[in-house]
Amino acid sequence: MGSDMKLGVSACLVALAMLAAGPAYSWYEPADEYHAPANGWAVGVHSGRAIKESLRTGEAFLPTEWEFKDYYVTSIGLRKEVWQLWRHSRIFTEMNVSWISGDEEYAEAFVTPTITWDTFPWDHVVDTTAALGVGLSYTSKTTELDEIDQRWMASMIVELEVQPASWDSWSMYTRIHHRSNAGGVFGDENDAKGSNFPSLGLRYHF
Repeated sequence: MGSDMKLGVSACLVALAMLAAGPAYSWYEPADEYHAPANGWAVGVHSGRAIKESLRTGEAFLPTEWEFKDYYVTSIGLRKEVWQLWRHSRIFTEMNVSWISGDEEYAEAFVTPTITWDTFPWDHVVDTTAALGVGLSYTSKTTELDEIDQRWMASMIVELEVQPASWDSWSMYTRIHHRSNAGGVFGDENDAKGSNFPSLGLRYHF
């Protein structure tokens, strides 16, 4: 089985497990004090360093496999909850402005809708949220890092956020800050092109 097929099957199994878990959590109501305020706004800042590994192979999720590049990202983003999808999920939209430095220097802006999974068994101790988003990214110039002559490309967010009760309106998150040609959707090349920045950030909810 090819790596793309394995990754697709794994993603489907995770999604099915989450859906199946809904009834299992029917007894569980996350306490209000462990969740962001009802207004649904948040601002976050994260930073990270580029790696050679890709999302397509799954190696970008394995820190022991990472080989770093001399590129660094610092990003600030504004996020808004737009819809409570169902009891365990919400829809957000996020706008980010980023600065990439190192071997090259340039700016990036992206808008990325995201869907979250909000219910985990340990939420009464540390409120945990997983998020996945796909959107549009634009850079101030074409870059050697992306390995393609494109400013407009796809953005992706793969994120895990934690918020202990004692942190009030603050949370911490780790994410893959991803930009790619989406397998040929942007540009003429079918091979995967783009960049991945494993990042760590802080977010304030208001």
